[in-house]
Amino acid sequence: MSLFDPITVKRFQRFRANRMGWWSLLVLIVLAGLAALGPLLVGNRPLVLRLDDQWRFPVFAGFISGQDLGLATIAEPNYRHLERELSVNHRGWMMMPPVPFGAEEVCEVMPPVSQDREGRWCDPRGVIAEGRIFTLNSLGTRDQVWSVINGRLNGDARRFENGMGVARAKLVDGQVVLSLPEKAASDWKPQGALYTLIPSPCPPGLDGHWLGTDESGHDIIARLFGGFRILLLAALIYLPAVYAVGLILGASMGYFGGWFDMFWQRAMEIWSNIPFLYAVIFLASLLEPSLAILILILVAFSWIGLAQQLRASAYQVSARDYVTASKSLGAGHVRIIWRHILPNCATVILTTLPFSLHGLVFSLSALDYLGFGLPPTEPSWGDLLHQAKENWHAWWILGPTIFCLVGTMVMINSVGEALQDAFDLRRS
Repeated sequence: MSLFDPITVKRFQRFRANRMGWWSLLVLIVLAGLAALGPLLVGNRPLVLRLDDQWRFPVFAGFISGQDLGLATIAEPNYRHLERELSVNHRGWMMMPPVPFGAEEVCEVMPPVSQDREGRWCDPRGVIAEGRIFTLNSLGTRDQVWSVINGRLNGDARRFENGMGVARAKLVDGQVVLSLPEKAASDWKPQGALYTLIPSPCPPGLDGHWLGTDESGHDIIARLFGGFRILLLAALIYLPAVYAVGLILGASMGYFGGWFDMFWQRAMEIWSNIPFLYAVIFLASLLEPSLAILILILVAFSWIGLAQQLRASAYQVSARDYVTASKSLGAGHVRIIWRHILPNCATVILTTLPFSLHGLVFSLSALDYLGFGLPPTEPSWGDLLHQAKENWHAWWILGPTIFCLVGTMVMINSVGEALQDAFDLRRS
């Protein structure tokens, strides 16, 4: 059957006539294309790094030791802090992705602080009631730390040496009352670029986190983007596996009939009576959860519905004259199923595809929400929903997650309904 025959062209026109389904398909294609770019859009490694007259591309090169970049550490540097240093000492420049945070990166939200007219220390939220302000070194770790109460310096002034904080001075209401003799009291006044730490979950707009962070310190946009990429990867594995089992078995049942059909119908009835959630809980207690194991479990319970629908369609097609003629001419069973049965069941195959994808999105999100899905380190929309339940005040976790989840499922359903309209025999 040609892709440009009159029947196919009319079906495509009917599909485009459904505006909701057509635009939903275009949006999903664009989102899938953006997700394919991956770390070019969302990631904590620069796209381009110019350092000491040398060009580097960390997003493609992967791990780069800090010693290779002239830093006093063998670990990979925090490129966001390195970017601040480069802008100060003019050693080079870098280009970070639009969202400069990794999906699995735990971030410390450290916005800059300043003093108001009364000399009180303030962060972007207002006067610091109780906390600490500090300077950062080239590695992005704390260098000097001051305690702040009600916007005033109250408590110890510390300096970090070899990873340990050592008290060097005592301040009360911003005045140094006790200091070690090797430095003057004026040397312990905060100077230079100062920052503070805001605990997670952090509200939107601070330290470059457009939608804030979750309770573990992950950037919300990075987690949503990473969760969408995992859903796409799961769909690329799940859909071919489900359709491979469902199409082959359903078409064979409808074509052969007899004892073969009877045996597999009874087997599907027995298998479909196994509680899905209990089976997942049992297997999750025995096996370490991973994406591959979850997809295997979902495939094992998802092929039955497709096989039953295809069996009914294949049973009707196998009674047509052209199938009988093919048998009379000596065509093999595999050829008849491949060349005659499956192409004439295209309506069932295409119209059920979006709803199978809808079920995958819902199942993975539900399992992650209940705690039987992916490990907590993996980005997941279901895990964000679980965190939102535990942190009702953090509306920036619930709102974007619900929007992405509901929006994606509505668009998938719209595409499925448009396909059903396009393949409706009554309109043909």
